[in-house]
Amino acid sequence: MMTKFIDKETEDGAAQAMREYGVKRIPVDYFHVGGYRYTDMKDAIAQAKRTKKKS
Repeated sequence: MMTKFIDKETEDGAAQAMREYGVKRIPVDYFHVGGYRYTDMKDAIAQAKRTKKKS
């Protein structure tokens, strides 16, 4: 996974624009199963169970 670095000036400008336009940043958890990415843990577990049954 590649990490993106944002310089301080760009970050400050983005934060200002977010405040001005009411944009909110919300962290998201991802769950990875068999090369797929899920945002819902229940879906990831269901897929993992299906995968386990096949093997």
